[in-house]
Amino acid sequence: MKKLLIVFICSILAFAGAFYLCDKADESISYVVGYKHNRPVIVIDAGHGGVDVGTVGIDGCAEKEINLSIALDLYDFLSVCGYDCKLTRAGDYEVFADNEERTKSDLYNRMDYINSFSPCVLISVHQNHFENESEHGTQIWYSPNDSKSKDIANSVLSSVKKNLQPDNTRENKQSDDSYYLLYKAKNPSFMIECGFMSNTEENKKLQNPEYQKDMAYSILFGVSEEV
Repeated sequence: MKKLLIVFICSILAFAGAFYLCDKADESISYVVGYKHNRPVIVIDAGHGGVDVGTVGIDGCAEKEINLSIALDLYDFLSVCGYDCKLTRAGDYEVFADNEERTKSDLYNRMDYINSFSPCVLISVHQNHFENESEHGTQIWYSPNDSKSKDIANSVLSSVKKNLQPDNTRENKQSDDSYYLLYKAKNPSFMIECGFMSNTEENKKLQNPEYQKDMAYSILFGVSEEV
């Protein structure tokens, strides 16, 4: 009985994801869902978690919750489209053992997990914050270790601008050693800062489940152009 229930729930999730994609997409969606051979594993990293809340929105909301919601939507969409996906976390926790130092161990364990898949592509989901509350828009940092990182990042930002943020004039940037996962990555990797939680309007959007799905869809479409 339990197995039948699990199969039923999985079928509902797959159907819902496929329905959403068909509802949102234009005629080029056939490219997204079309099967490609030798696809790399997609590792989705929802930034922060547990006691590490990340940045805090202008209304007190926690970054970690928005990151996880978008990451889970993205996982569903990519999976429906035939990608083999992994999550560094699927709930509100950090990735470390009880006997390990919290902050460093979390990053090291995420990095070890990511690098255990080859070939793979890392998508790290984060949110932005700045003292100037007028700042807004998605921005992406990409790894310097693989030239494909920049191509994927550019495709994703282009998709976000087209679908969600036509007034976004930001450009992607190559990461330095302050972005540990990107700097140490062995495979194409990028970190998407979906929006500014310090901006009242954008912070409200980022907490909206429909906007989160739209952001996940935009990431999916950008990735599918290059992966």
